[in-house]
Amino acid sequence: MQATALRAPVTGHVRRQTNVGFRGTQLNPVILLAVVAGVLGCNPAQEWEDARVVASRVHSQLQARDHAAIYRESAPRFKGVGTEAQFVALMQQFHRDHGSLKRANEMAYETGLDTEAGKVHVLTYDLELEKVRMRERLILTRSETGQMQLWKLDIQPIQ
Repeated sequence: MQATALRAPVTGHVRRQTNVGFRGTQLNPVILLAVVAGVLGCNPAQEWEDARVVASRVHSQLQARDHAAIYRESAPRFKGVGTEAQFVALMQQFHRDHGSLKRANEMAYETGLDTEAGKVHVLTYDLELEKVRMRERLILTRSETGQMQLWKLDIQPIQ
């Protein structure tokens, strides 16, 4: 980065700024760019495909009523909201109230950064259940070993 001369308003002193500062810390723009590229990944098509594979598996498990497998294969944060037995009971009640999953139509995919999870992948689906249509958001993240996992599952009625 080329040095930029800045004139101090009162003293007339000239100082050089060589890096972008954040709360007194100097950040090297090349390192910052490398970190951002590493966090966001370099192969978005592969990331999307990996997220879709997990979503497809979750939908198959919903159709098979294998709720325990969804829980077991999810990220630790997902498991932190309750026990496997609680999740299975909740999903069984969901099935009784809304019926079986007939169809899941992908509507959107996006990536972002979460303060807890780091890079996240969000897939949005229009779900057709036996009794109602719903909107589903699957939020996925990679484990420390690189495996894509379900981090959050949000299913809401379509208004």
